[in-house]
Formats: sequence, C-alpha cells, structure tokens
Amino acid sequence: MDYEGWTKEALVARLRDLDKLVGNQKRPDLLGEARSEPVLETMATMSDTTGAATEGEAEATPRKRKMRKTYFDFGKLPKRKIALKFSYLGWPYYGLARQGNVLESAEKQKLDEKFPTVEGVLFRAMASCGLIMSESTCGYSRCGRTDRGVSSFGQVVSLYVRSSGSFITEEEVVAIEEEGGEKSKMVTRDIFNDNKPVLLPPIESELPYASMLNKHLPPEIRILAWSPVSVDFNARFSCTSRFYKYYFSEQGLNIEVMQMAARRFLGTHDFRNFCRLDPAKQITNFERSIKEIAIVPVSSQVPYVGDASSPEGRWWQLELRGTAFLWHQVRCMVAMLFAVGQGLEDADIIDKMLDVTTMNGKPEYEMACDTPLVLANCAFNESDVQWIYTRSAGRELQSMSTLDRTILRTWRQLSTRSVLCSGLLHNLRVTEVPALVEPDEDESLEPKTDLWFNCLAHIEEAEQRVQKSSILGGGIVRNVKRYVPIVKRRRAAPVEQRNQEWLERKGVDKRVKCDQTDQGQISGLSAL
Repeated sequence: MDYEGWTKEALVARLRDLDKLVGNQKRPDLLGEARSEPVLETMATMSDTTGAATEGEAEATPRKRKMRKTYFDFGKLPKRKIALKFSYLGWPYYGLARQGNVLESAEKQKLDEKFPTVEGVLFRAMASCGLIMSESTCGYSRCGRTDRGVSSFGQVVSLYVRSSGSFITEEEVVAIEEEGGEKSKMVTRDIFNDNKPVLLPPIESELPYASMLNKHLPPEIRILAWSPVSVDFNARFSCTSRFYKYYFSEQGLNIEVMQMAARRFLGTHDFRNFCRLDPAKQITNFERSIKEIAIVPVSSQVPYVGDASSPEGRWWQLELRGTAFLWHQVRCMVAMLFAVGQGLEDADIIDKMLDVTTMNGKPEYEMACDTPLVLANCAFNESDVQWIYTRSAGRELQSMSTLDRTILRTWRQLSTRSVLCSGLLHNLRVTEVPALVEPDEDESLEPKTDLWFNCLAHIEEAEQRVQKSSILGGGIVRNVKRYVPIVKRRRAAPVEQRNQEWLERKGVDKRVKCDQTDQGQISGLSAL
C-alpha cells in the first residue's frame, strides 16, 4: 500500500486500526473470555513498518523484525517499593503534576499530550517498561510539586513497581528466617502483593530501573538513581528538607544589599504575604522555617556561564533550604529581593511583610519568573534511602556515560542559541550610527558617528528619568512610569476572611470544614 500521499491524521488512524488488529490476534482473551487478573500491554521492541512493501523495496532493504508484545499479569508478579530520583527541565511542560490518571483512558492521554506534564510522561514510560499497571494502583507519592516552567535537579517520587523477585511459600519463609543472615532481610509482604511473602533479589540482580526508564523518556527528563525503600516510606512526608536554587544575572542589582536583606528570612515566620493563597485548600497555618539562605556566585565548575567582566555575564544563585514551602513562596521572596537590589524598596520591607499584625493582607505585586527556579535537592535520612546510581562496572557505567552525553547534548543545543544571540548583540553594538546631536551643537558641521552601544546607553539613561524598571528574573523586566512602594499598594483581604468567603460560596458550614493546619499535610506544596 502506498502511504506517500496520506495525511498525518490518516496515517495515525491507520496505525491505530492495525495495532488493534494485531493485538486481537495475539490476545484471544479480547475476543472471548476475559482474564480475571489485570493485564498491561507493553512494547518489547520497536514496531515494524505496517503495510506491504513493493518488490523493489523488499529487494533494497532487509526485512525488519516483526512487532512483538509482552503481557504482564500483575497479579502473578511481585512488586517492591522504590524511590526514584530524577531531573527535568521544566519549561516544555505544564508543571510536574499530571492531570488525573493519564493511563486510565485515551481521552486523558490526549489531554496530557496536549498539555504535557512531567508526571504524565514519566507514567507513560513506566507503563511502556511494564513497571506499573496504573497510577492508582502503585502507591505513588511525590516529594515537592513544581509548577509550569520550573525545573528540578533532584525530584523524588516513591511507588511500587515490578520486581525480579519471586513469591515464596510460608514454609520457605520459616526456613529463611531460621537460616538468618542478609537473605532474611529481603523477605517482605504488604497489601500491594496481597500480603503474600516476597523474596526480593539482591541489588545487582534487580531490574535496572534507571536505564530502563531513560530509554523511554525524552532527553529533558532523566532518571538519575533509584533506592529500595521500606513500605512506610513516603516521598512527601519522609523528606527532611527541600533545597531550592534561583539563578539570576547581576545586571541592575546590588548584590551586597540583597545578601543582607535575604538573611531577614532566616528562622520561622508567617509567610502569608509571600505566597499565593488558594482558599479551596482552607490553609490557616502559614508559618514556615527557613534553615539556610544565601546569595552566592554560580560555581566556577559550571562552564561558560558568561563574561565575568560585565554585569550581564556575572551570574548568582539564591540558595534556600527549608522543611516545607507554601505555593509560590520562593518566587515571591525573590521578587522582593529584586526590588531591594534595585533600590526600589528598603530592606525593611521584608520585616514589614513578615509582620502580619501590621500587614494582614498580601499587597499586590508580581512574583519572579518561573524559569530560573530549580528544586535542586530533596533530603532524606540516610537510613531511609540509599541511592543507587550504578550497580556495577560494565554496562551500568556505560549507562551513566549515556546519561552524561544526553544532558551535555541538551546543554550544547541551548548554548548554541545563547551564543547566536550574543553574536547578534555584539554585531549591533559595534555598528556605527549617526551620533546623537546635542541641542547647542551646530548641525551644519560634518555629521558625527558613534557606536550603537554608546547611543543606546544615552537613550536608556534618558528613559530612566521618566520610568522605572522592575527586574523579575529570567530576562523579564517590567517598565513602569511610577513605582508604587509596597506599603502603599492595595492589599488583599485577610486570609481568614477569604477562606470564609470561599466556604460561603460553596455552601459549606464553617463548623464542618477540615483542619488543614497540620505541617505535614501541606509540606508538599509548591514553593514556586
């Protein structure tokens, strides 16, 4: 069959029809009696090109392997609980959290493909590897939720996945326990295995989870390591601290003033004026603890950050560690530090906003850009996780090399675009243009020329006299004719009033609302 003139939509429809046909031929249970246990269909090899080839094509190209599918009967396979550490570049995605269970229906998969999320891509990869049956049956939890555009160097999730271990009998359990040793510690049972005893394999014999998943993930999402964890482990509640970084250029900012202002955030404070409130969550406790905060130069080990001789090329990072964060908390904090660094606000504004007795209502201001924010690390007790980056030499080290090359390739692609923009700026700024003529100069004289860069500096200096620039990070600058100090801006209603108004709109009696002030319940909220 000739597919040359087919449209994309027609080809996709044809492939789906053929896929159903092949699946029905290999799965008689779809034609008659259904299986009692859930079954996951996964691709073990790349699919063959569908359709008959012409004689010329058959002679010119070797015959490809036929499509082969593997079916996992999860009711007969042991599962184990693991934690995954992974990184992602957030700007291509609509946040970390998926929109519902993307594996449940084709409609939800299409929605996640239209508005892709990191978790949606991750779950489809796990299903392709045959590691899970669905999101709702794997005991999934995430450490920290990140919003659209935000990246992570060390996000952590925990869940139950397929294992290379085996179910054993009660008699075998007794024999192993009597024998003692390390093997006795590898016997586990939980509700995800119907409380049947499972003998887990040693680490070197377990499935290579990281390399398996990375083969099915796009280059901007990489599994870095995995760890066996106990059945009580929860990526959200077992986390002891979360570490964020926010990258920014020195251009237009007084770093020393920002460093002094940042230290005012240290300790436990009420951050209701440094977050985005969602009345639907009915949060009443806004106290959070900042354990560490610093503004330091980007490490010299990060190559080719920029030209240190100019402010645009000198890069800094805000480093922030805390146990839990509110929604958009870090970005709101950075926005105020930028205002202080530009001289638009005094450092005292931070103390005033942290004092909710005098400022009980968040003032209107724009938070910092999302792109430079990174969830750099999630910390756990050493007894809870033991990250496995590679099991042994050989193929596993080759997998690490592949991971490094993949990230390096992404960096080179993005750096190339940056260098092109730098080259264009350089060409423009060294271009000679007619010089700006002073009012008292004689225009009859021979016209003078000057560099584009010098003329631009004069124009920007004149603009600063009539308007103010507000830096928001990520290359975003807002120009306003008149900057209104934070203390004079319109403020939102107090939190208690907004929460009650939401309850009244929903027809909920205040007496039956849920108490969500527990620190643990909201520790996983985004700090974006």
